[in-house]
Amino acid sequence: MRACSPRLPHSILFGFLIAIALCCPPGLAIGYTYPDTGNQPSIITSPAGETEYFPGDTFEITVILANTGMVTAVQAAPRLAPGTYDPSTALGVTVRPGAGDAPVTVKTLPMMVGDIGSLDKVPVIIRGTVHQNASPGVYAIPLDVTYTYVYAIPMVGANYSTIVPLYREKKQTLPATIRVMSEVRPAVIRENSENLVPGSQGYLTLDVVNIGYGSCTDIMLRIVPTDNVTFQMVDDSIYLKRFEPGDRASLRVGIAVHEQTSAGLYPALFEGEYRDPDGIIRTIPPVPVFIKVSRGVVMEAVTRNLTIYQGGKEAITVSYLNTGDTPAYNAQARIIGSHVLMPVDDSAQLGTIGPGEIKTTQFVVSSENALAGKHYVIESEVKYRDGMGTLMLSDNMRLGVYVTQPSGFKAITSNPATLIVIAGVLAILVYAGWKVWGKKRGRN
Repeated sequence: MRACSPRLPHSILFGFLIAIALCCPPGLAIGYTYPDTGNQPSIITSPAGETEYFPGDTFEITVILANTGMVTAVQAAPRLAPGTYDPSTALGVTVRPGAGDAPVTVKTLPMMVGDIGSLDKVPVIIRGTVHQNASPGVYAIPLDVTYTYVYAIPMVGANYSTIVPLYREKKQTLPATIRVMSEVRPAVIRENSENLVPGSQGYLTLDVVNIGYGSCTDIMLRIVPTDNVTFQMVDDSIYLKRFEPGDRASLRVGIAVHEQTSAGLYPALFEGEYRDPDGIIRTIPPVPVFIKVSRGVVMEAVTRNLTIYQGGKEAITVSYLNTGDTPAYNAQARIIGSHVLMPVDDSAQLGTIGPGEIKTTQFVVSSENALAGKHYVIESEVKYRDGMGTLMLSDNMRLGVYVTQPSGFKAITSNPATLIVIAGVLAILVYAGWKVWGKKRGRN
């Protein structure tokens, strides 16, 4: 069994070594102003100011670097001026911030802080952002702190007249703590546009869920279009009494679309406010959404050039094509005549016309006042109801009509004088036939 020898305290050992150094003649000197004292700097961190943030916040925290090392240079090296080569001084301190396991993005670059003496304090600023999906809790942002310090000063040269300080590098990873607070964070999980077409009113529906960790009361959610000229909000918000984590809600807002609006996606913001459990009104960070505008119903007359005979009543056949992207419900076609071509039946039912669908119908037009060999124009329009039941009217469509002279049997049947002559001849023939038949019957 080995005997345990007691260890002398550092202060007694330093005093003993210094006494030997002072008492011995120069040739017998220990060769150290002070040896490795075992003392060194000790850096700690502490926050200064607010360190509570919400997900998505940009932060700027001030961290105090404090050196708790005690001054020992005067006692350990009495031959040196006070403060010279103090082993408790952190020399050339550099700080490299990182994220570690904290849900943050650190934007501060490594920085040179300089020397931090015994019991000194130096502030450093750490900047960054908290992740949008950060969970609530306390997190440590690691600061890699690197510095050197003097651990011994040997005396070298003739008669030990030169001192050469010896340095060591020290690394510490110190925490800069922040607290991430819980918040209400609605996220859009489904978006749907209903009857948002030029010149009409429709709805934008958003299904949202609270993906945050906070609960709230009195939450107001709304849609704000980027362009308030193209879109006029009819009703833009909903109110919820409570909104807990995981809760879902549907936001349906009415929007009137300007008639000159082209089909496409238009940016808007989903935003709102709520009251947190402490009664503080907080703002929901805006979430980009899009208002989808469709072409709607676009009616075109496929039949462009028609030919009718002069002097009578003609049935014309017209086909209508819906080149839009929404159905036209309860569609009714109508033609608009002139003082030359007069409609006899000016309207016809088409029913529902889906996108890309063609419906065909007939109208009766009188051409008694028209001149043969002339081209005329009549117009047509389609009245229908959109997806919201609103009565809509298409743009006017122009139909070209060519009036031609009747020929053949048509010429005969369309000329009144000829018909009179034919009727007279037929009457005579019928009368003659009747007389002949009467005589034959008398003989019998």
